[in-house]
Amino acid sequence: MLRGILVTIVSVVLCAASLGGCGKKSDQADQVKTEAELKTQAEKEITEENMDDELAKIEEEIEADVQAEP
Repeated sequence: MLRGILVTIVSVVLCAASLGGCGKKSDQADQVKTEAELKTQAEKEITEENMDDELAKIEEEIEADVQAEP
């Protein structure tokens, strides 16, 4: 009888804890930019003067990603 009550109490406590979750909200939705936002940002940051440098940076990032793949 006591064992049944104890199991019930532990089960209720675990269920209540799982419903609460970790309380940490994801900020991932705030980090994702739309195509329009990226285009606007690129138009502001990339000029004819720095176009070659920006292209070199992108190529380096792509090469690093390719090398990092298994």
